[in-house]
Amino acid sequence: MNETKYFHSLDLFRGFCGYGVAITHFNAFAFKNVYMEYMSLLFAEFFFVLSGFVLYPQLLKVINNNKNLIIFYKRRWMRTLPLFIVCLILISALTSQLLSGDFFKYFFLIQKIVPDFLNSDYFPVIWHLSIEEFFYLVFPLIVVFFGKENFIIKLVYLFIFLTLIKFAVSYIADANFYRTGTLLRFDAILLGFIIAHFKDILLKNKNFIILLFLIVTPIYLLNYDFFILDRELPYIKFLFILFMQLTSAVVMLTFILMEPLCLNKNVKSFSLLISQQAYSIYLFHMIFIYLLKKLDYSILTSTSIYIIILFFVSTLVYKFFEEPIMKLRPKII
Repeated sequence: MNETKYFHSLDLFRGFCGYGVAITHFNAFAFKNVYMEYMSLLFAEFFFVLSGFVLYPQLLKVINNNKNLIIFYKRRWMRTLPLFIVCLILISALTSQLLSGDFFKYFFLIQKIVPDFLNSDYFPVIWHLSIEEFFYLVFPLIVVFFGKENFIIKLVYLFIFLTLIKFAVSYIADANFYRTGTLLRFDAILLGFIIAHFKDILLKNKNFIILLFLIVTPIYLLNYDFFILDRELPYIKFLFILFMQLTSAVVMLTFILMEPLCLNKNVKSFSLLISQQAYSIYLFHMIFIYLLKKLDYSILTSTSIYIIILFFVSTLVYKFFEEPIMKLRPKII
């Protein structure tokens, strides 16, 4: 297995996810499009499986040398937290929530630890980052504890165990918290990690991946009524999460199959550009939704302005804020 292989197709996938989340959220929040809100759930799920996949080689180095554990934490937190704090301050000021009780819940990323913890969920997309950050904190410790011997088998068992817990919780938690609760979604990122381990085996079955893609994506696209209208039924909640995970895995593998196309110089450059924009788009897009939804423009005009603003702002943020910080991160041993 080539642990160090870089997939340019995953740059394209990351950018696709970033713009997908931003555009569907804009139509959902600014124009009350419930179907776009439904689509945004899937785009957010894509990020989970992608995160687990790209963390795999880093965590292998943690397993091989435990000194890398602290370095891993420093790298992850330097990558994710500075820009998050800047965005939190901006959106809190915009919504008159700066230094409120909810501000500090967001600041410590505990706003989704328990149901209905927030008085005002004014930065709703951050549920995703909360899950990611707590996963970064806890999962490396689990990996180190399991050790090198049969570690992937142990992680498969852990995934099954978490899935069983999720089934039990489906009878207690409401649909929104069931999907966004900070301690309930570790399995989504873990799935990406497991896929990364078996990627060479999986990618040999190209026709099967394409067939699954042609089956599962239309099922998701056409079953809003089934998954959403009866979303509080326990088995619907459980099946919806499992199906989103399956769809996310299949879509990501389908993108990887496009790697030969992504080796084209122009496609590679475009993929890298939108990949670099993805994190700032994820964080900043709610700010521009708040600002633009006040304007009385058509959907097409508003969305076009929104995308152009996101493109230029995220490019500048990456170049002058994210990239300089990333250059300061310690290197993994």
